[in-house]
Amino acid sequence: MFDADAQALRERQSDGDYLLPAYDDWCFSRIPGTVADLLGADVGPRLPAEATAGYDDVSRVIVFLVDGFGLAQWDGERDRIPFLREFERAGRVTPLTTVFPSETAAAMNTFHSGALPSEHGVVGWNVYDPDADEMFEALPFLRKDGTQPERIDRADVADCESVYPDLAAAGVETHHVTPFPSEETVPHTYDPEDLSTFSDAFEEAVESAVDPSYVFAYLPQTDAVAHTEGVDSEAYRETVDETFDRVENAIATLAEATDEDDAGETLVCLTADHGLVDTDPERNPDLSEPPFDLVSDLRTLTDGTPIRFSGSPRNVHLHLRDDRIEPVYDLLTTELDARVFRKREVLERELFGPAPSPTFERRLGDLVVVHRNLGVWYGDEEPGNLGFVGMHGGLHPDEMLIPFATATLDSLR
Repeated sequence: MFDADAQALRERQSDGDYLLPAYDDWCFSRIPGTVADLLGADVGPRLPAEATAGYDDVSRVIVFLVDGFGLAQWDGERDRIPFLREFERAGRVTPLTTVFPSETAAAMNTFHSGALPSEHGVVGWNVYDPDADEMFEALPFLRKDGTQPERIDRADVADCESVYPDLAAAGVETHHVTPFPSEETVPHTYDPEDLSTFSDAFEEAVESAVDPSYVFAYLPQTDAVAHTEGVDSEAYRETVDETFDRVENAIATLAEATDEDDAGETLVCLTADHGLVDTDPERNPDLSEPPFDLVSDLRTLTDGTPIRFSGSPRNVHLHLRDDRIEPVYDLLTTELDARVFRKREVLERELFGPAPSPTFERRLGDLVVVHRNLGVWYGDEEPGNLGFVGMHGGLHPDEMLIPFATATLDSLR
């Protein structure tokens, strides 16, 4: 059934070869509101009722978020991984779009707050904030030289508040199983380089959670290996296998420890922050080389450093000298198989969402470049990015469509 639903969503949101976010209904941004609503709390917009129809008495929600495992990846692996087919049989898979940009820094700030990128202002992995006169990576909040930004606080990276205080006020206990400590929930950390450590951390979380509860488990390993090897690689398939072995074992452990009545009130969800598209490192365009040579067209920090780092290779924000905006637009639209959006068009089309905040507007590039299927970046500064195979951040359907799979624990026994 989800194949037909995915096709309908694809057709509705299609803009040629690109797929636009479905912010008004079937969007990743509505997952936090949906989880909260199931547990009796209100933290913002939720998915349409059909997404969770039949889940009426829920006292615990478990969300496994597998970074980068979009709907195309689910569809490509479902015949090979019995667990995915079993999950489909036991529950349902609802296709959603993610937000734009389809990348972790923006999407996860949305996931933990319910705020869209147009509101929280994280325009990509890399952010330039003119008020702070800083370029930094939103995750892990570092400059390119590895130092901490000095003119902006970590708390000001995203202009939003998390949903967890509101969940706590409604009596919902939240636990996070992640490779890094959580500051606003009960943390259970594991080693991202050793997936065997995930099992103990997850078991600790579910054993200590007092219902009504929300347990969030984050697994970034598939995304990491896809960057270097691509989704059509043996290394990627091996990582996918291990990841879902851990998820399946976690669910089995949870089922063994849960009585029949509680199992019917436990909802298990599988989702992703975005999907992936394989690019071609031999053809990924270098903006610092001919015919582009864009570095001299860029605005600079007050110390004269060109503002290269804003967005990502699939979502390039160009902060240009005023007299170079239109010439660069003409050059890029001539030389690239890409959509090049002027700032005005980004705002009019609500590409990052409606109701732009001042934080978002000042960080938004004069031009935003979204290549159809390649990565576009600065090889003189970050050649490794142009060498990535699997990428995300753009508007390719394989990046934009994600699964929201749900099943009660008793149906998965």
